[in-house]
Amino acid sequence: MTTSFPIKVPNSDSEPMELVSIMPVEELELHQRRSIESSHPSPAQAVDPAFESETTSPSTVKQQPETSNTASDAPSQPAVTELLAEVTPGTADNPLDRKALILLLVQHFSSSWGSRTAEFAVYLFLITLFPNSLLPASIFGFLTTGSAVVLSGWAGHQVDIRNNLQIVRFSIIAVKVSACGAYVGSLVLFYHLGTEEQLTRKWSTPLGAAMFALIVICGCIQNLSGVALSVAIERDWVSIIAQGSSEHLTLINTYMRRIDLLCKLLAPLFVSLLTSVTSNVIAAYCLCGVEAGCIIFELLWIDIVYRRFPSLQAAQAEKKAQVRHSRLASGVLGHLVNISRSYLRDSLSDWREFVQHPIFLSSVSISCLYFTVLSFDGTMISYLKSESYTDPFIAGMRGLNVVAGLLGTMAMPFLERKLGLVRAGNWSIWSEAICLLPVIISFYVGGGLPNAHGPAWKSALLFGGMMLSRIGLWAFDLCQLKELQLALASHPRRNAISALQYSLQNIADMLKYVLTMILSRPSQFRTAALTSFVSVVVGATTYLGYVRRERGHILHNHFGDKIPLLGRRRSD
Repeated sequence: MTTSFPIKVPNSDSEPMELVSIMPVEELELHQRRSIESSHPSPAQAVDPAFESETTSPSTVKQQPETSNTASDAPSQPAVTELLAEVTPGTADNPLDRKALILLLVQHFSSSWGSRTAEFAVYLFLITLFPNSLLPASIFGFLTTGSAVVLSGWAGHQVDIRNNLQIVRFSIIAVKVSACGAYVGSLVLFYHLGTEEQLTRKWSTPLGAAMFALIVICGCIQNLSGVALSVAIERDWVSIIAQGSSEHLTLINTYMRRIDLLCKLLAPLFVSLLTSVTSNVIAAYCLCGVEAGCIIFELLWIDIVYRRFPSLQAAQAEKKAQVRHSRLASGVLGHLVNISRSYLRDSLSDWREFVQHPIFLSSVSISCLYFTVLSFDGTMISYLKSESYTDPFIAGMRGLNVVAGLLGTMAMPFLERKLGLVRAGNWSIWSEAICLLPVIISFYVGGGLPNAHGPAWKSALLFGGMMLSRIGLWAFDLCQLKELQLALASHPRRNAISALQYSLQNIADMLKYVLTMILSRPSQFRTAALTSFVSVVVGATTYLGYVRRERGHILHNHFGDKIPLLGRRRSD
């Protein structure tokens, strides 16, 4: 049986790399042996037998007709060596392009930093502008989350059908411009609220309502564009770049999650320092300028990444061929009509397929974790301030929680090696649920005076339990992300279906805002906390169903297998 290797051959400077096949392995090795026996020196190296299994995925390359398998059609020996050196990155002998990977991570850091600073700063500005009411902040959170719920599927569909570089460029521009718009709206409100009006904070004036509407609209655009960017980069590009390598997929996912956590830790501290040292107005000017300046650099970085990973160009060539075939089959006008008519049908079909897919239970479990007030968001910070915790103390506890999350990203690869991916997720999510038990206890015992946080041991239970739970939370987040990527790796509409998980997460997040609007008094926060804990337990229980579906059982029959961290690794 003969085997042909796909080799990249550039057609022109502007066209993506195409693939053709070359001489079979058996004939190539025979040719080498004959060259040695004839004492003819050859610059070619022996073909690595391991290379036989490293073929390019048919889903990410443009196939060409195979060439003749006769020896007379084979290329010369030096040409074979040069072509074999052009194997796409991602194999054991050809690691990932480090420069391109670094630039991808730098772009992700810039994007995540901007999103985290805008997320914290806008809420901070709204609380500063309207200190007597949490309603503006709740409306902002509800509407921005709701827009992502409704349109996440559409955003993922655009990633499926649009040019994979152009959709990333457009998303970057939309995220940055919308963030600048929110800062501009906040600046107008700061200037509009004069000395007399600052005492009452009336936001029902026409200008105040218009600027608040601008902030909300910009927040919706930023959230939706962020979903499209995340689907395109973290779901689509990363899977293509990894080229089926589980090690590379875990490596890139882990780096990106650590960057997310680092930005989550440092961005709020930076905003707080900026507003305390200067003022809210100067902080808004500075943040707006940084966002505007980062547009150029992010576009440059992402363009270099696209050029240095040929697999992305090959995937785009295949996508372009599929879209062209669809248009030729129905005509241009018919194609446009079909798009407008079939969007709803495709959305319903995607949801139906998503619900029937085995990964659905895993997606539901992580979505349940979003229905929680037990995180350092605006709602819990407002509660902690009502309990007389100081701002430096809250910032310090928030930082410790993020550090614990970073430990979770480091623990995930170890757990996967010891337990396997599915079981590592099971251990992680249940460890989060168990660590939240002391947090719930702290809300119902050891009550202090009104507007006082009570004894020190109560604070230890609250913040210690939350910090430990972050380890399991972020380890599970990485496990579930990899499960989703592997489950949909070969699916033709993987981006649209991946976006549906974002929709589930946003639904849970939106319900959280509904819960806090109903339970708006600080004395009712413990009820919201208990509801959040129940949601985490429901998510962990749902994941047990996913474990049983994937593995056929939940617990092993042998006692030695029940403590796999003490034994040898077992695969899923």
